[in-house]
Amino acid sequence: MLSVLCAHPDIASGGILLLAPTGKARVRMEQSTKSLQLTGYTIAQFLSPDRYDGATGRYRLSAKPADVGARTVIVDEASMLTEEMLAALLQALKGVHRLILIGDPRQLPPIGAGRPFVDVINRLAPDGLTEMFPRIAAGYAELTIRRRQAGEDREDLQLAEWFSGAPIAPGEDDVFDKVVHKGQSKHVRFVQWDSADELRSRLMNILVDELKLSGPDDIVGFDATLGGDPWNELRFFNPQGNGKPGAAQTAEGWQILSPVRSAAHGVGDLNRFIHKRFRQHMIDASQKERNRKYPKPMGAEQIVYGDKVINLINTDPSSRRYRHRRVYPEKDNPYIANGEIGMAVGYFWKSADKKNGRDFRWKLEVEFSSQPGYKYDFTTRDFGEEGSPVLELAYALTVHKSQGSEFGTVILVLPNPCRLLSRELLYTALTRQKERVIILHQGDRSELRKFSSDNRSETARRLTNLFIAPSPIEIDGRFFEEYLIHRTSRGEMVRSKSEVIIADHLANSGLEYSYERELTLDGVTRYPDFTIEDAESGEIFYWEHCGMLHVPSYKQRWEEKLAWYKTHNILPYEDGGGSKGTLIITRDESNGSIDSAHIKQIIAEVLDAHPNG
Repeated sequence: MLSVLCAHPDIASGGILLLAPTGKARVRMEQSTKSLQLTGYTIAQFLSPDRYDGATGRYRLSAKPADVGARTVIVDEASMLTEEMLAALLQALKGVHRLILIGDPRQLPPIGAGRPFVDVINRLAPDGLTEMFPRIAAGYAELTIRRRQAGEDREDLQLAEWFSGAPIAPGEDDVFDKVVHKGQSKHVRFVQWDSADELRSRLMNILVDELKLSGPDDIVGFDATLGGDPWNELRFFNPQGNGKPGAAQTAEGWQILSPVRSAAHGVGDLNRFIHKRFRQHMIDASQKERNRKYPKPMGAEQIVYGDKVINLINTDPSSRRYRHRRVYPEKDNPYIANGEIGMAVGYFWKSADKKNGRDFRWKLEVEFSSQPGYKYDFTTRDFGEEGSPVLELAYALTVHKSQGSEFGTVILVLPNPCRLLSRELLYTALTRQKERVIILHQGDRSELRKFSSDNRSETARRLTNLFIAPSPIEIDGRFFEEYLIHRTSRGEMVRSKSEVIIADHLANSGLEYSYERELTLDGVTRYPDFTIEDAESGEIFYWEHCGMLHVPSYKQRWEEKLAWYKTHNILPYEDGGGSKGTLIITRDESNGSIDSAHIKQIIAEVLDAHPNG
């Protein structure tokens, strides 16, 4: 789609600027427009040095006038933009006819102030969006097919959708029975742990199973998952060349994610655990005093040849500070963005070089997956005691660091309790995989469902807004942005405006109801939108409000749920109800609105005749 857009004569003739917060997203944009030979830049790279300070990592405004540039500016992964980044970017642009922001507003809000992309989306999105197809309006367009999973209708994506903050179609609760209750499906697997020792044991078992290792001591097999080519007793980790992918690209086949950096379930301890189990032989070989073939371990984490690493600082090798960051082969405008993932492909020093060649064991060479075929030099000065290191081990990453990246298989570690766990974090983590996600959860996995509510939204708790003054509401001691939540008159969080209207009409009629109460029949569990129980007669009403049935997969799953109700003798009220309950079904109008008068009429005709106590 991006390629088609950029190829349009009216757009191409005025020049196009491709920007992204991360190096990975920048490269992805370049690949999408490869036939047009466009060059992408990270936002930090584009704004340096006047509006981005590489030493502090801060974005800022500048008195320097902006130069007239491309008429079309496209920014990918826009959900990662802070207010400072967006302000500095807008100030740096001049003569722009089209500013196109691309991103997923349901992901984690940016690390920094505000949530500008969410504010822009809410400003431009038309009313009744969920019932529209295609989802387009003035200045707004929404893709409804997930590119990362090639548009497949999969249970891992169905699970992720529960944490998107969007209204949920009526049949989508079957994912909890198919996946969460059973614990495993083709694309999702749940594994429980309770203690730190149990976490490490279960993680090792998962690595053996998912990476197809022969056992926990299969170092050769582990190295192969990172692109290591075996030769006698050694493994070579090579950059891309001779038509073969490099180790950095192969290493994206799997990734461990965690919400936090510290504790036994944090990325620090997880990386140390993996490193000690599978890379200790290389650490030992790199510390030999005689006949050492590799660079010495670097930094507190002892990074060695063949390690998976992440770059932590936006780096311009042309600057004086990073002049030692040489790249081979030479390339125009070399740059490494914060968050780029790579492999230490290093340099092999052979005994023959003592006489005929140079000794390069003083440096570590890293190929980044976003720049295949290029090796950047890292030295001991990058791991000095003063300041933070520029590289870290990356077998495990925080979910925040994984934004903008995709991996074949994701192993997600979820501690309980976890202060940082939010609806957006779960949604982001559950959409990183291309093939499969394994969820290593502490405690009962059914507790995950509570994070699908608005009251677990980190985005809604940010009291900022680009267009109007924030309107905070206090709920259970926490403040939320009124415009980003759906709250009933009873104070509970629901998923849509339509559900608010139904709930308020029920409350105004004096009817007691439960929202999304669990209903288990013959071992199958579903979650009706509303359950109304007549305390005197024992009669139960289940209310399902349907939306998005224009989507074939949603319609199919709703029809399956309706058949499930009927099988268990829960019948629509139009048919007189059933012996196990009466089903009330309402639908959004074609424009996405709800007929409030019709809701009141149903309550009067069906429920008021059965007052509950």
